[in-house]
Amino acid sequence: MGMTIKLKLNLDKNIINLKGEPLQDKLSDILANLLATSTVGKPAKMITWAVNLTNNGEIDINDDDIKFLVDLIEKDQRLVNLAKAQLIEELEKVSK
Repeated sequence: MGMTIKLKLNLDKNIINLKGEPLQDKLSDILANLLATSTVGKPAKMITWAVNLTNNGEIDINDDDIKFLVDLIEKDQRLVNLAKAQLIEELEKVSK
């Protein structure tokens, strides 16, 4: 098996509104809540990520995790596009 490269996803930043102004919600908390209330993925891993995002604002992920998270975010019915776009942008930055 090839070695999996761990990448750091830091979401300790506020969501930005359409005028470019920061809102109160942090991207880390938005993704943490999505992971904690989701019904897909391995529960223990989802909750570990959620706790780490809540406490530290970041998680260690690999390329497969990025694909999973982008898919999870895109398919979620509750999350608004403003948040989806910014979360996906941060995930794409990490994978480059």
